[in-house]
Amino acid sequence: MILILTNALLLAGCWNYREIDMLRVVAGLAIDKSETGDQYLLTVETVDIKGGREANMVSNTITVAGDTLSDAKKNMDSISGKELYVAHARVAILSQDVAKEGAVKVIDWLARNVELREDIEVLVSKESTAQEILETGSKTDQIISFELDKVLKNEKRIANAPEKELWKLISELGGDGISAVLPVVSLKKVNSRTLPSVMGTAVFKKDKLVGLLNDDDTKDLLFIQNKVFGGSLVQNGDGANSPKVSLKIFDNTTKLKPVEKDGNVEITIDIKTTVALDEIEGTENYIDEPGRLRLEQSAEETMRKSIENVVKAVQTKYNSDIFGFGAKVKEDMPGTWKKVGTMWDDKFKDVKVSVYPEITIKNSSTFSQPLRIGD
Repeated sequence: MILILTNALLLAGCWNYREIDMLRVVAGLAIDKSETGDQYLLTVETVDIKGGREANMVSNTITVAGDTLSDAKKNMDSISGKELYVAHARVAILSQDVAKEGAVKVIDWLARNVELREDIEVLVSKESTAQEILETGSKTDQIISFELDKVLKNEKRIANAPEKELWKLISELGGDGISAVLPVVSLKKVNSRTLPSVMGTAVFKKDKLVGLLNDDDTKDLLFIQNKVFGGSLVQNGDGANSPKVSLKIFDNTTKLKPVEKDGNVEITIDIKTTVALDEIEGTENYIDEPGRLRLEQSAEETMRKSIENVVKAVQTKYNSDIFGFGAKVKEDMPGTWKKVGTMWDDKFKDVKVSVYPEITIKNSSTFSQPLRIGD
């Protein structure tokens, strides 16, 4: 009888049950600073259900100011008419002003919210505000936050931007020997419609935004981090004046190897990439062995120069170890890290980096010969 009575108490129902018609479901959030800079502007994209039998989801945005983000959410609850339910939120977009001031203030609020999930995607807006990214939903009949989430999940096979969920960002911000990066979202016109586009990388030093990388530099970054799972390489054949060739990436493995020479840390980057001939703008024969070897060597040299240039640019311009060189030193050479860890900011900008790519063309898709043009 005691067991029955105890189970009856435990299985009585949900203690915090709420009716769905009393909630406003939030799909995404955007965080800006006010014009005076002394308040936050919190924008939420909500999912409104309209219609009868064939109900449609409609995007709607609400923007409210507050001294803190918690204060802004409280103010929003008081005017929206329903309690905001953020458990289904898929993206959180930061303006550059917010990111430059220090992202940790925002990340702290996101992480402490018991309803928000740790796999929410965090982005930086390339536009003047983050708010205008979400506001495109009302003009496109789409839930922009859900669409952005799909795009970010697809980035693994495109390699135009890093994917960064909240828990990964928190890990990077608190990690040693690595600086955080976030994907960049901007607005582009497509067939007279303005749509969000995820392309490029926001570079952070500690928790502050210090610069942006374009999509080509982002691909090099992802190669170094061993996070390229697809996409393509565009190569000017086997010379600067040769027709362009597209190489589809099937597989990639990157290994970082730190070594200590004369008291200095050096990094060796070994990259092994398997590709296929995806497109040839011309009739040059890159399928037979001699042409294929020339193309492989040319593509390797292009990749080597490109990655070395990106590393050097980040070292000199931002001095932010977004590549994780320091984390690799700490993992492989803990004794060395004890000596240089506290001085890594000064050491990183002078680290010598050597890149050794190895590109293998495994096939030529469905064509076994180059296209020929008749008389």
